Amino acid sequence: MSNKPDWMNEEDQRSEKNLKAGKTENNQVKQLQYVHREPVRKPKAIYIQPSYAQAFDKLVFKQKQAKGKKGSQLAEEMILMLLEKYDESTENL
Repeated sequence: MSNKPDWMNEEDQRSEKNLKAGKTENNQVKQLQYVHREPVRKPKAIYIQPSYAQAFDKLVFKQKQAKGKKGSQLAEEMILMLLEKYDESTENL
């Protein structure tokens, strides 16, 4: 026996019935769609000297205050500059 009130059980049954039928209560209402604003990222650990890490953290902080780029965007920009410096392909980035 469930601890839910009767009206909740009725709503659950009605929603499951609608789900099986593949319909919604109000089909004219726009369904919310998730918009991917940022690309998918993968964590990548690197070991750097503390002074470099501190300088990068300061840069990220300044950019955050100025509503600029985020740390991940700055790191991607650094990697892109390194790839171009060493003549590596950047076509599929």
